[in-house]
Amino acid sequence: MKNKAQVTIFIIIAIVIILGIIMIFLLKGGPLIDKPSDSNPVEFVQDCVRDAVDNSVQKMLANGGQRSPSWAISYKGEEWNYLCYQADYYLGCYNLHPMLELQIESEIVEDTKTSVQGCFNLMKEDFEKKGFVVSGGPTNYSVDLLPGSVEIKLRKKLNLEKEGSSQSFEIFDTTILSPIYELVRIAREIVNSESQFCNFEYNGYMLLYPEYNIRRIDYRDSKIYLLIDRKSKQEFKFAVRSCAFAPGI
Repeated sequence: MKNKAQVTIFIIIAIVIILGIIMIFLLKGGPLIDKPSDSNPVEFVQDCVRDAVDNSVQKMLANGGQRSPSWAISYKGEEWNYLCYQADYYLGCYNLHPMLELQIESEIVEDTKTSVQGCFNLMKEDFEKKGFVVSGGPTNYSVDLLPGSVEIKLRKKLNLEKEGSSQSFEIFDTTILSPIYELVRIAREIVNSESQFCNFEYNGYMLLYPEYNIRRIDYRDSKIYLLIDRKSKQEFKFAVRSCAFAPGI
């Protein structure tokens, strides 16, 4: 019985010692805590960048794939950017933006690169207030339009240090949901048809693809197109001038 009691006492003492060691580490912030992981700089930057890119995508949808319309027609107080244009009558239009998808990707990058760098600056400021030392390298940034989404590729070597511990990050890639890829694809089909046949059979297209609503308004020798993704309600707007009828004919 005496031996059993001694064993029990030793076990209790061992548990108390272990708990004491754990408490010391927790209170003093020892190796059990990885200080740079107290907050997540990757999520901070990703949230900020997604907001910037989403705002830019909305701008592209409203302006026919550009930050601001370059050649447009005014209709009901709004500017509708021409994607296909022909000044002469009875002739098919010329595709003004044959690489529209790549152009939009480039436009988004140009429109948001300052904001993206600003996201890193905000993150640095926020983490320095928490006691971190933040250092980093150059920023590599691009976007890709994909079915149903916009992929954001963002790479930057980043190092965070605090109380003798450090952690490095490099990949800040993220994605936003958007129908812009599909809407641009439809716009390309419309432009190709208008340039070749001076018409696009949008009613028949909607029968084949009911997930999209295509509206067309004939206005001042031009055609105003509004493409709507029914699920997200997002819209892509542009204009075409092709095979316009001469006044008085």
